[in-house]
Amino acid sequence: MNLKMRNKPVVDILFLLALFCVFLISALFIVLFGAKIYRKTVSNMDVNFKSRTALSYVTEKIRQFDHSGGAAVIHYGDTPVLVLNERIDNTDYSTFLYEKDGYLTELTARSDYDFNLSGGTKVVPIQGFNIERVSDSLYYFTLTDENGESISYYVAEYSHTNNEEGMTHE
Repeated sequence: MNLKMRNKPVVDILFLLALFCVFLISALFIVLFGAKIYRKTVSNMDVNFKSRTALSYVTEKIRQFDHSGGAAVIHYGDTPVLVLNERIDNTDYSTFLYEKDGYLTELTARSDYDFNLSGGTKVVPIQGFNIERVSDSLYYFTLTDENGESISYYVAEYSHTNNEEGMTHE
């Protein structure tokens, strides 16, 4: 009888130990799967943020220069350039938006500046930037982010620009 009493606690301890191991392994798998899902979510959010930042930046620039003669599309070689014009204290300035070396780049200078692609400030990383002026007040943009995902969208000027001065060069 004494022998039966000794085996029962050993079996109980082994059962509890096995149950605890199953719990630990399950918890470990849940943490590992959760970490993988979290990493993927953060990566997707980062890609979304960068592409939407570029999209919002260009859209807001068009809105900022939304006046007659405020925007034009030119091509500097094979590179499409969005030119945004404004007059400050009787001096004309132009802001150029274009893609250079994997970045959306912005350069602001006096309008009589001899524009070239070597200047400018890097804004956000992108692989491609294409602009097409669909009508006097509608632009079609295609942005390719650093992962190769393309986003195409239209931006309309609120004020109707009459382009009789030949501001669009294609």
